[in-house]
Amino acid sequence: MSLYRQAVVAYLGLLLGTSCNSMAEEAASDPLELGETRIVDDQLADGSAELGYRVESIQLGPLGNGKLQDTPFSINTVSGELIRNTQATNTTEALKYVPTVYSNTGASQITPYFTLRGFTASTWTYNMAVDGMRNFDVYQPMEDKERIEVLNGANGFLYGITSPAGMINYTLKRPTKRTLREFTLGTYDQQVYGHLDLGGSLTDDLRYRLNLLQSDEGDTNGIDDQSQERHLYSGALDWQVSPDTLLMLDASRSRRDLEHAQALFMTSAAIGIPSAPNMAKNWGAPYTGAMDATNRFGIGLETRLNDVFSLRAKARYSRIERSYFLNRLSFVNKDLDYRWRVDSQEEFDTLVKQYNLFLDANFSTGPLQHLFTVGLTRDSYDSADTGYRGTTYATVYPGNLHGNTGYPAWTEPPRGTSTSQETHYTTLIFAERISIGDKWTIMIGGTRARVDDRSTSRSATGVETTTRYDEQEFSPAYSIAFKPIPAVTAYASYVESLQQGMVAGATQANAGEVFSPYVSKQKEVGLKATLGNMDLSLAWFHIEDANQNVDTATNVATQDGKAIHKGWEFSATGRLTERLTLTGGYTKLDARIDRASANEGKTPQGVPESMAKLYAEYDLPGSTSHSGLTLTGGVTYTEEVPWDASNTLYVHSVTLWDAGLRYRARIRDKDTTWRLSVSNLTDKDYWTTRSGILYLGAPRTVSLSSTVAF
Repeated sequence: MSLYRQAVVAYLGLLLGTSCNSMAEEAASDPLELGETRIVDDQLADGSAELGYRVESIQLGPLGNGKLQDTPFSINTVSGELIRNTQATNTTEALKYVPTVYSNTGASQITPYFTLRGFTASTWTYNMAVDGMRNFDVYQPMEDKERIEVLNGANGFLYGITSPAGMINYTLKRPTKRTLREFTLGTYDQQVYGHLDLGGSLTDDLRYRLNLLQSDEGDTNGIDDQSQERHLYSGALDWQVSPDTLLMLDASRSRRDLEHAQALFMTSAAIGIPSAPNMAKNWGAPYTGAMDATNRFGIGLETRLNDVFSLRAKARYSRIERSYFLNRLSFVNKDLDYRWRVDSQEEFDTLVKQYNLFLDANFSTGPLQHLFTVGLTRDSYDSADTGYRGTTYATVYPGNLHGNTGYPAWTEPPRGTSTSQETHYTTLIFAERISIGDKWTIMIGGTRARVDDRSTSRSATGVETTTRYDEQEFSPAYSIAFKPIPAVTAYASYVESLQQGMVAGATQANAGEVFSPYVSKQKEVGLKATLGNMDLSLAWFHIEDANQNVDTATNVATQDGKAIHKGWEFSATGRLTERLTLTGGYTKLDARIDRASANEGKTPQGVPESMAKLYAEYDLPGSTSHSGLTLTGGVTYTEEVPWDASNTLYVHSVTLWDAGLRYRARIRDKDTTWRLSVSNLTDKDYWTTRSGILYLGAPRTVSLSSTVAF
């Protein structure tokens, strides 16, 4: 990023800070407590830098809101203020310091994939949610999110049919009681953006929230010639219809246009894994990229029927538009000559209709306090109404990793197959949570999850093939929690989860093959504690799941045998001292393939067995919540990662460093904040991997922004 652009942003931030005529205090809405429906006052500190980014309340899908410390699951949170202060613009960057998450796809922004507890989490494995409802779009803007919650491990009890990796839940910003007016102007690498965040009360019973973002097409991620234009229009209303009834509305339109995407790389066991090349160089064809656009509308109702019963209902409609052109470079010898191809999905639409309805009962029987929930969720997913076409260039064009990168002129790709898919997920859930005094809580629950999926493919010659399966399964869940003192919770839980069978990807030799559904089983024991101003969490887990992999020699996807993943996770968030804030932790995983026809005892491909991450802030002497200088920085370590299922090759371990500054000042009684962030401080070149594919990481990237409250 040029010094000129940095100077422009800093100057405009100062100009805004000195010219605005009023200020607003920051606000974040207090989540609605289960069993009590009303708009309550804003908790300014929840997830804020002043509290060390600690979050007290989280979403638990069908179970509603709950306290993080009291949940019998391992959950990490990234607050909206931490996202803003680290200047994260996408999910990969926002989850950078979560110790349980490995980003398989590096700096590639086509489709993000993550690994949690050794299992894949992505949109395609149904491990994403927005406000506790399953999410089907790939691109998520950060500017309208209050926080991100990462539920680690099997979660079919809460969300129905998903992989046992966990759930990445995006919580939307809600209306605020206090007036909120903030404008942020910044540069991400060489991309200039403006973000307006407005909130407040229209009447005593009606509140609003607006988030508007416009980002130009300047270079991103420090990668030559790569650009990404983005915009977001997001709004929410909360109407307190009566003291016991709250009506909630939200709507948004988001779009990103990524141009000249970074290439992906393919190798073989005979060639090996070369040293990562210069990551700032764009190895992709100039006509590659992606377009993702989402129109979303949601409505929710929460009402207290009487002293015992409460009702929660929500509906959401989404229209998702997507297309991409992706460049792969396949090495053909140890001199790193390669041939390349472009995989593409021409623009297609996905229509999503979602509904849920829950009845809660809160009552006592003698010394026991009961909280009973019963409900239904329904997700209907219909893609390709406008015609989906997957097309592929033949791998015939040559090049060399150490030579000049050249690509032929763009031509319309050959017409490929047309595919449509209609899927319905239905989940019935019940949960009984019984509190015995102040120390013991027992939960007994279960879900009956059903998937009804129909997929129709049509070849270039017009031949149609339809695949359908309709499966359902009951999945139980049990937990027990003990609080010896209010600041400590120990728990043990057992969860089963139905999963949709693996479907071979479009680029694999057995593309479209559908494997049978299966049930994963998870045991977990954990301890959560608050010591001083630090929240600590320790969890041990054991998961049994179906083994899935892609043979790198034959490019055939298989589902064979079992995968047994066990290990432990430690995380910490908060203020260690009055001036020092820390968030991060450590994951140690023992993942092995068992009872399979091949690769017995091997680690599944793309799975690191240890990760350590730490983000820190230090407020220099004289700093207050409204003024002063804060030093920021972080370090992440990822152990070597097996590239293939037979563990013949590994992607090297990598340690990355970040650094930055944040300066706060009150100018004419207005709060202004400047942020400077440098990611990958040493500009280290490195690989990440997934399914035998190599992805380049992100080179050194400089971001600068200025926020003013007016």
